[in-house]
Amino acid sequence: MRAIIVVTTVGFLLGTLAEDCEINVSESLVKRLSNSTQSDVHCGELWQTVVNNFHQTRQNLTTCHELALAASATESFALVCQQQLQSMMQEMQNAQNNHTNTLKQKIEQNKSDAKKYQTEAANLQRQAAVLGRGLKSFYRDLIFLNIDAGSSKQAIKYFHRYLEGGEPGPLLNDLIVSVYRDPTYENERFEHLLDFARKLAGSSLKLSLYHKLFPAMLKHPNQRDSYLAMILALDIAPVAFADQNNVEGRRMYLTVFEPALAYLKGKVEAGNYDEIVTFATKYPTHFEEIENRLSTLDNNVWQRIDFNRFVTYPNRLPLGRQRLEAFRMLLLQINQRNKQDYTDYLIKLAKELEKCETFVTSGKNEPADLEKLRTVKGLFAKLDRNKDYEYYLQEAKKQ
Repeated sequence: MRAIIVVTTVGFLLGTLAEDCEINVSESLVKRLSNSTQSDVHCGELWQTVVNNFHQTRQNLTTCHELALAASATESFALVCQQQLQSMMQEMQNAQNNHTNTLKQKIEQNKSDAKKYQTEAANLQRQAAVLGRGLKSFYRDLIFLNIDAGSSKQAIKYFHRYLEGGEPGPLLNDLIVSVYRDPTYENERFEHLLDFARKLAGSSLKLSLYHKLFPAMLKHPNQRDSYLAMILALDIAPVAFADQNNVEGRRMYLTVFEPALAYLKGKVEAGNYDEIVTFATKYPTHFEEIENRLSTLDNNVWQRIDFNRFVTYPNRLPLGRQRLEAFRMLLLQINQRNKQDYTDYLIKLAKELEKCETFVTSGKNEPADLEKLRTVKGLFAKLDRNKDYEYYLQEAKKQ
């Protein structure tokens, strides 16, 4: 039997520091320690196997010991952790419950607030409706008051606020009724309503008012048989003729215009100029649309007219341009209808034209009026070039 002398460190085997020592180990023991069954293995290899097995065993024992310690510690720690986890879960549950309760309270509060808001909103809507009706009534009153006062621009503003897209028909009817509620002021209110109508936006709205006003006017002779009917007709004209398809509008215009013109011409032919003068003074633009029709007489009327009175008509008119235009029309008719017996007519006319010249030149001296005065004077020489305006004026002064 062979023996192996091993020099090792006691500290390695015994876990303590010591000096090196010799240990005699038999070969059979080494084999048993190495778990080897081979017979030809060298002793050094056998010993190395023993050392490796020793290290492996020590490693396994150390691991088991650590696991045992860890298992013991983990059980205790796990218990603590479990308690902390349960505590945290309880806190979380409590927090969730609190949050849920808070949300429920807020939801209930919001429901209550929503009901309160709905109630308040309904109250506000009712109040707004009442206020709206009050405002509409207020605007309606302002419309009538401003029309009565002749403040058409203000009336138009409140008219649109009152309607706000609504149907204007009932209000237009009421406006017409208001014109005639007091006979003392019906003509004045008629004129104010016409001024209001001129400022309305849109032809259809204007025509609606005119269609309602016209039959009402026909029931009142003091308007139907006056220059007011002509004002209405001349206001209808631009709206009625703006659309060639507006047959009804043109028919209404002619229905108003023709009798109104006949009435005013009758005033001129009869020598009653007061209403014509009022017309020309209050509505110069309207008057100048028909002034030539008024001063142009039918031939049979011309032959029997009281010329001594008719020749004074131009100077009754308020404006220089109106007077000059009337003199021009008289001269044209004399030159056309009195080619044989014109002298007496022109002498009378020259005398009146001198008055007109004084009126024109003493005023603002409008260039257009001065130019027209020269044109009118030139018409005196149309029938006899040797006899001009100055000639007939001198003849008038001899009489």
